Amino acid sequence: MFNCFGSYISSSFYIILEGFNFCLCIVSMKKYILLKKQIMDNKEWTEISQSFMSMDGSPMALDGLQSLINTLSANVHYTGSTALPKERFKLDVRTLNDIFQLMLKVPACKSAVLECFGVAYDHSVYQCVTNTEKKSDVTTQYTISDEVNDMLKSLLSNRGWTSVLSTWCIKVLGQLSSKYASFINSVNLDDIMNFWLVCPPTRHLIEMMSDCLKNITQEEADSCISALLEMLIEFNPHYDWVVAYMGNSFPEMIISRILSVGLYDSVSNRKETSGNPGKLAKVKSAIGIVCHLSRSHLKEVENGISELYKLLPSGSSDMTEIQKGVLPFLLHMCTASSFMADIIVKVLTSAVSFEVLEIVITNNSWIIEYYGSVEAFRNYLSNVIFRLDESVKGLLHFIFSTEDTNCIVYIQEFVTDFVARTFKKLHGSRPSEDFPILSALLKPSCLDLIIPNLLSKRKWYKDTSVNFLVLLSTYRGSSVAVQALAYLLCHSEGEEQLCLVYRLTNSLQPIHGGLITQSLKAALTMTLINPENSNMRLQLIENLTLLLSWENGNERGKLSAINKFSKAVQMSIEMFLNLLSDRNISIQIVTIIAEAGLSELISDSVAMQIAESLLPIFFISLNLCDPLEKNEAVSNIQAILTKISSQSSVQSFILRMLIKTATDDKFGSLLGRSDESVFHQDNHVSLFEKNKKHSTLVSESHRYNAVLYSGVIGKGPRMAVKRFGDIRREDVAQNLDIFIETLTKCCVSDSETTDGITRVAMILLEILSPDVMYNGLPWPEEEFLKVTIERDLYIKKTLETQPVLWEILRVLAVNRPALCYCSVILRAPLGILMSQWSSEQQRPELLEMTSKILDLMSLGQLLPPPLTMISEILAKISPQEVAVLLRDVWSYMRENVPSPALFSKDSNGYIWRDFKNLHVETRYIDRLRLIVLSNIDKLGYCYKRIVDVEEGDRKMIH
Repeated sequence: MFNCFGSYISSSFYIILEGFNFCLCIVSMKKYILLKKQIMDNKEWTEISQSFMSMDGSPMALDGLQSLINTLSANVHYTGSTALPKERFKLDVRTLNDIFQLMLKVPACKSAVLECFGVAYDHSVYQCVTNTEKKSDVTTQYTISDEVNDMLKSLLSNRGWTSVLSTWCIKVLGQLSSKYASFINSVNLDDIMNFWLVCPPTRHLIEMMSDCLKNITQEEADSCISALLEMLIEFNPHYDWVVAYMGNSFPEMIISRILSVGLYDSVSNRKETSGNPGKLAKVKSAIGIVCHLSRSHLKEVENGISELYKLLPSGSSDMTEIQKGVLPFLLHMCTASSFMADIIVKVLTSAVSFEVLEIVITNNSWIIEYYGSVEAFRNYLSNVIFRLDESVKGLLHFIFSTEDTNCIVYIQEFVTDFVARTFKKLHGSRPSEDFPILSALLKPSCLDLIIPNLLSKRKWYKDTSVNFLVLLSTYRGSSVAVQALAYLLCHSEGEEQLCLVYRLTNSLQPIHGGLITQSLKAALTMTLINPENSNMRLQLIENLTLLLSWENGNERGKLSAINKFSKAVQMSIEMFLNLLSDRNISIQIVTIIAEAGLSELISDSVAMQIAESLLPIFFISLNLCDPLEKNEAVSNIQAILTKISSQSSVQSFILRMLIKTATDDKFGSLLGRSDESVFHQDNHVSLFEKNKKHSTLVSESHRYNAVLYSGVIGKGPRMAVKRFGDIRREDVAQNLDIFIETLTKCCVSDSETTDGITRVAMILLEILSPDVMYNGLPWPEEEFLKVTIERDLYIKKTLETQPVLWEILRVLAVNRPALCYCSVILRAPLGILMSQWSSEQQRPELLEMTSKILDLMSLGQLLPPPLTMISEILAKISPQEVAVLLRDVWSYMRENVPSPALFSKDSNGYIWRDFKNLHVETRYIDRLRLIVLSNIDKLGYCYKRIVDVEEGDRKMIH
């Protein structure tokens, strides 16, 4: 546009104005005169001077320029470090506008003009901060800076000026922030930002800077960000508010460009042999800015980091210098902030594929270049991971989703190395020292990833999970190990997975005592909390059964001395009882309890709970179709009941529950109960159940401490209850044998059965005849039967429909003198039978019951010979004759009370009654002899027995 001389003139103006250096020196008048002479000698000056227009539109002559220079030389004194007295600054609006026009016409002098404008802003800021201290109005004092702001904003439409102005604003804001920082009485970033934004000059500058950044290119943005970082280093920490403001205004651009500049400076500094402190400081500043902005602009930071990850090689194994520097730069950022480390790792696990990771890991040249050795890199990386918190879950997910590629070996090696390093740190740490990553791994979201991988089919997933669990258990106690073992017990399928239980317990049991018991209780709790998950419950029972079988047989040496699941089962017995309500696994639970055994220190209350829970299972076992399964279940229950019945109070409880359960509506059919008795009162409430809520004492019969109760009358129609289907006769007989065997075993206490059998007699008496008034041993007169007719009918009816009662009475008869206590149970039906035989024809049911009663009395030695033979001849004599003989029996029993005192123990320990020295009066056997004589054709074989008894009596009398 200009000719050669014009260019020289422009350069001369630039030299003169720069030479003024409006902040530091005064232009020499001698230089100005020489310049003026050179200009006047040039014939083209007129044309050039006319291009400079003053504020009113008239040409700015050389005299005007001389006036401008003189004014600036005389009145502008700016050192950049001290406040400028306002009386020294006398530029008016016209002069500033002339300077602005000069910059437009001669761009070469823009640096000097902008520095002059900087002085104007400096003066305005000084006025602002001083007026703020004086609490005067801070919005009406700054005409100069407002005019300059309007002038410069008019240039923003020209993209050529945006980059220049943005760089100038960055520099001026840094100088002003540092120069007047002493006026701010706070270190809080928000307070500092509010202070400068309230000040109009600085607010105008930063707004102008924001407007410039909206219209610059990517290359210009890099330059601005670089300048921003340099200012941050030079004026730290007073420049932080500028960076924070710009980052909040342009988060995506600022963050992405800061990350880019930081990466390139990091790489270029690595190339320099001695390193560049300025670049290192710039990298550190870039990391600090991103860390500051990460909490308020998380998404933008994640996007910026993701863009850096995209620089990693994806096809070729060769890596450029920039690609080599990506991970070191990001790892360096991780060391600046744990929150930043979480973000970087989070983006890594989602943005980087295993293919890319494999290329980066296998090409370790960048590791050697940046860290010196692989060992140093692992140490550095371990320190970074120690700081992780929120991103640990994503990192675990990344580890446990690693595909079968070459990088899996490197990841596995690093995980193993990291665990080893962590163990070393734990052993050397203080008890109160916290490890962020370990605390994060203890969170439920992370444990939900680690624990299920114990059962993974991939060995290294399994090994990694074991290592983490052992580490966490060492760090924070046994709770993690308990949770893991409980999961294994509930979900392991097969021996291979179940062996992992021993691997963990062998590692942790020496550190944490009682680990197996706690784990088993936790597993049982899981099944109780989720009752609908029957598969988990069934799997737990199957696994426990297998573990106990290993333990009892020490199969394949799987167990060590510290692995005692039997004791764990014993300690958790009450929780197992809660599972017995599930009929699908009740038999298996009984097997587990039997194999584990019971503790010797078990309390009475727990023993009673065991008995109460097992008895329904016992009767359910009687209905099993598989003979082997039935025998095994019954044997297990018998072993458990026998074990706990050694305590007298518990024995009484078990015997009572056995008899009551055998005679109730639900299970009676298994033991031959007839349909007639399968009814119950729908609203019946057991008094025994009520009493259990108030006391753990066992209610025994009236020989000890009795609970007395009576039935409820008039409660409406009886409802039929659900019972088992038709039971075959042979199955009923087998069930009766099993029941009697169990009852007999439970009567044993310290090798003595007498007390137990006596308890059975008392309990049976209480159940069949709850009214205590007429339950004594003596037999009353026949006329008294009218008083007890209702009770006698009830007892007779019960005996008819409950075959199990006859079997119990037979046990009592064999174990003398227990039957004596059941005297009322014998005389009640016998009194009814006497009446029926007198008035009715012979019936099979009458004959059967009469024979049973007389046989029991003979077996229990309540009747002497020859009265014991009456049951043999009943079927061959008339009903009237039977009635006569029954009356003789009644008379004998009335005169001879069936007392236990009549029995004695011989030298062999047998208890029996010696009838050899007992004289039976003839009035009790005369009618028997006459009836035999009258039926001699049928009963001739019986007569000799009668004669032998009579002869014996005569000899005894003589």
